[in-house]
Amino acid sequence: MSEALKEEEAGAFRFVDISASREIRKAMDIAKEISKYPVLISSKPGMGKSTALRHHARKLNAYYCEVGHADKTVKGMLKMIIEATGFATSYRFVKDLSDTAVARLYEGYSSRRILIVDEVQNLDLSAFRELLRIHEEADCALVLSGNDKRLARTRIHDSASDQIVSRLGFRIELGVPLEEDCRDIAVDYNVEGAEAYQALARFGGQTSVRDLARLLVFAEKLKSQSSGINLHHLKAAFLTIYGSKRDLKLLVG
Repeated sequence: MSEALKEEEAGAFRFVDISASREIRKAMDIAKEISKYPVLISSKPGMGKSTALRHHARKLNAYYCEVGHADKTVKGMLKMIIEATGFATSYRFVKDLSDTAVARLYEGYSSRRILIVDEVQNLDLSAFRELLRIHEEADCALVLSGNDKRLARTRIHDSASDQIVSRLGFRIELGVPLEEDCRDIAVDYNVEGAEAYQALARFGGQTSVRDLARLLVFAEKLKSQSSGINLHHLKAAFLTIYGSKRDLKLLVG
């Protein structure tokens, strides 16, 4: 199990099934049904895509990997994929690693297991091309996810991203949380009062899912055990995080 999944199971991440999560699940289902075409999910940081991907990866028994610094080269990317399939290898040469990655992914073909590559914008261009080649050879369902601005910069400098865009079966771009998303997250954190809900919708619509969740985590620590989170707790949590009354307009008009 990856460290990211361990963190989520330990409670570092709190999953709420908001509209972004449902869009991601739809994209994953399409990738599973039509494996010839990769799916690309993009957004600004903090919009909830990684948390949703990890959640759905567990539910669908998918292979999940997140590209870090050690994984951005061709070798690193191949080892990352092999490890995501639950296999350890001592191979050092790219050809051996590539063959193993294809074989491992092809083994999951009959059950249509999905390969999820998160933070794909961190891949070197050569690794990005190799990932495309592996996907085609293994005929696996492939879901790519990353930062929209950094993916855009990659497309400017190399044709590999243009190649993948031209082959997409589905693409989604996640935006800021909707009002109903903010409400659903607020319900999960036991928020009380119409003013508190309105404040959270205002704040979430101007920031991100991550910022909204952080605000609620701090507010939860400030309330008593017997009460829910109200507007007073939200304001206090906001000042704890941002330290400026002037910026309270993000929360209340």
